[in-house]
Amino acid sequence: MENSYLGLLGLAKRASFVEAGDEACRAALNAGKVRLILTASDASERTYGTFSFLTENVNVPHIKVSESREELGNALGRRPCATVAVCDIGLAAAIVKKLAAVNEEAAERLPEIEARAKKIAARKNKGKKK
Repeated sequence: MENSYLGLLGLAKRASFVEAGDEACRAALNAGKVRLILTASDASERTYGTFSFLTENVNVPHIKVSESREELGNALGRRPCATVAVCDIGLAAAIVKKLAAVNEEAAERLPEIEARAKKIAARKNKGKKK
Protein backbone atom coordinates (compact mmCIF):
# COMPACT_ATOMS: atom_id res chain seq x y z
CA MET A 1 0.00 0.00 0.00
CA GLU A 2 1.37 3.33 -1.06
CA ASN A 3 0.02 5.33 1.86
CA SER A 4 0.89 3.95 5.25
CA TYR A 5 -2.38 5.17 6.75
CA LEU A 6 -4.26 2.75 4.48
CA GLY A 7 -2.45 -0.11 6.22
CA LEU A 8 -3.63 1.26 9.57
CA LEU A 9 -7.14 1.52 8.17
CA GLY A 10 -6.98 -2.15 7.18
CA LEU A 11 -5.75 -3.02 10.68
CA ALA A 12 -8.63 -1.06 12.20
CA LYS A 13 -11.06 -2.98 9.98
CA ARG A 14 -9.65 -6.34 11.09
CA ALA A 15 -10.02 -5.21 14.71
CA SER A 16 -13.67 -4.23 14.04
CA PHE A 17 -13.02 -0.53 14.66
CA VAL A 18 -14.19 0.63 11.22
CA GLU A 19 -17.57 1.22 9.65
CA ALA A 20 -17.68 1.73 5.89
CA GLY A 21 -20.36 3.17 3.68
CA ASP A 22 -22.94 5.90 4.10
CA GLU A 23 -25.52 4.06 6.20
CA ALA A 24 -23.04 2.30 8.48
CA CYS A 25 -21.15 5.56 9.14
CA ARG A 26 -24.39 7.41 9.92
CA ALA A 27 -25.48 4.68 12.34
CA ALA A 28 -22.10 4.72 14.09
CA LEU A 29 -22.24 8.53 14.35
CA ASN A 30 -25.73 8.35 15.84
CA ALA A 31 -24.52 5.73 18.34
CA GLY A 32 -21.65 8.01 19.42
CA LYS A 33 -18.95 5.49 18.47
CA VAL A 34 -17.09 7.46 15.79
CA ARG A 35 -13.73 9.16 16.44
CA LEU A 36 -12.86 10.08 12.83
CA ILE A 37 -14.59 10.21 9.44
CA LEU A 38 -12.64 9.93 6.18
CA THR A 39 -14.21 10.82 2.84
CA ALA A 40 -12.78 9.74 -0.53
CA SER A 41 -11.58 12.34 -3.02
CA ASP A 42 -14.16 11.27 -5.59
CA ALA A 43 -17.12 11.27 -3.20
CA SER A 44 -19.96 13.51 -4.31
CA GLU A 45 -20.19 17.04 -2.96
CA ARG A 46 -23.49 16.04 -1.37
CA THR A 47 -21.85 13.16 0.54
CA TYR A 48 -18.97 15.36 1.66
CA GLY A 49 -21.33 18.15 2.72
CA THR A 50 -23.66 15.81 4.58
CA PHE A 51 -20.85 14.25 6.60
CA SER A 52 -19.27 17.66 7.24
CA PHE A 53 -22.57 18.77 8.75
CA LEU A 54 -23.10 15.57 10.75
CA THR A 55 -19.56 15.49 12.16
CA GLU A 56 -19.60 19.17 13.04
CA ASN A 57 -22.73 18.66 15.13
CA VAL A 58 -21.09 15.90 17.20
CA ASN A 59 -17.57 17.38 17.15
CA VAL A 60 -15.90 14.51 15.24
CA PRO A 61 -12.98 15.24 12.89
CA HIS A 62 -13.86 14.84 9.20
CA ILE A 63 -11.06 14.68 6.62
CA LYS A 64 -11.24 14.44 2.84
CA VAL A 65 -8.40 12.16 1.68
CA SER A 66 -6.70 12.06 -1.72
CA GLU A 67 -7.58 8.40 -2.28
CA SER A 68 -10.57 7.36 -4.36
CA ARG A 69 -13.56 5.30 -3.25
CA GLU A 70 -11.95 2.29 -4.92
CA GLU A 71 -8.69 2.74 -2.98
CA LEU A 72 -10.49 3.12 0.36
CA GLY A 73 -12.56 0.03 -0.38
CA ASN A 74 -9.47 -1.97 -1.34
CA ALA A 75 -7.75 -1.00 1.92
CA LEU A 76 -10.71 -2.46 3.76
CA GLY A 77 -11.00 -5.56 1.59
CA ARG A 78 -14.41 -4.59 0.28
CA ARG A 79 -16.18 -2.85 -2.56
CA PRO A 80 -15.60 0.88 -3.14
CA CYS A 81 -16.84 3.17 -0.40
CA ALA A 82 -16.92 6.95 -0.20
CA THR A 83 -17.00 7.25 3.59
CA VAL A 84 -15.17 5.42 6.38
CA ALA A 85 -15.68 5.85 10.13
CA VAL A 86 -12.90 4.94 12.58
CA CYS A 87 -14.29 4.04 16.00
CA ASP A 88 -11.11 3.74 18.10
CA ILE A 89 -9.37 6.91 19.27
CA GLY A 90 -5.87 5.40 19.26
CA LEU A 91 -6.17 4.16 15.70
CA ALA A 92 -7.86 7.41 14.65
CA ALA A 93 -4.95 9.42 16.08
CA ALA A 94 -2.40 7.17 14.37
CA ILE A 95 -4.22 7.49 11.03
CA VAL A 96 -4.39 11.28 11.29
CA LYS A 97 -0.71 11.41 12.25
CA LYS A 98 0.24 9.45 9.10
CA LEU A 99 -2.12 11.55 6.98
CA ALA A 100 -0.74 14.82 8.36
CA ALA A 101 2.45 14.39 6.33
CA VAL A 102 0.52 14.65 3.05
CA ASN A 103 -2.82 16.24 3.93
CA GLU A 104 -3.12 19.83 5.17
CA GLU A 105 -6.55 19.27 6.71
CA ALA A 106 -5.21 16.31 8.70
CA ALA A 107 -2.24 18.36 9.88
CA GLU A 108 -4.65 21.00 11.20
CA ARG A 109 -6.77 18.40 13.04
CA LEU A 110 -3.82 16.43 14.48
CA PRO A 111 -3.38 18.42 17.74
CA GLU A 112 -7.12 18.15 18.46
CA ILE A 113 -7.31 14.39 17.96
CA GLU A 114 -4.06 13.73 19.86
CA ALA A 115 -5.42 15.74 22.80
CA ARG A 116 -8.62 13.66 22.73
CA ALA A 117 -6.60 10.45 22.62
CA LYS A 118 -4.59 11.53 25.68
CA LYS A 119 -7.73 12.54 27.54
CA ILE A 120 -9.46 9.22 26.84
CA ALA A 121 -6.32 7.25 27.76
CA ALA A 122 -6.09 9.17 31.05
CA ARG A 123 -9.73 8.37 31.82
CA LYS A 124 -9.15 4.69 31.11
CA ASN A 125 -6.02 4.61 33.29
CA LYS A 126 -7.84 6.41 36.10
CA GLY A 127 -10.58 3.77 36.02
CA LYS A 128 -8.01 0.95 36.25
CA LYS A 129 -6.34 2.42 39.37
CA LYS A 130 -9.48 2.18 41.46
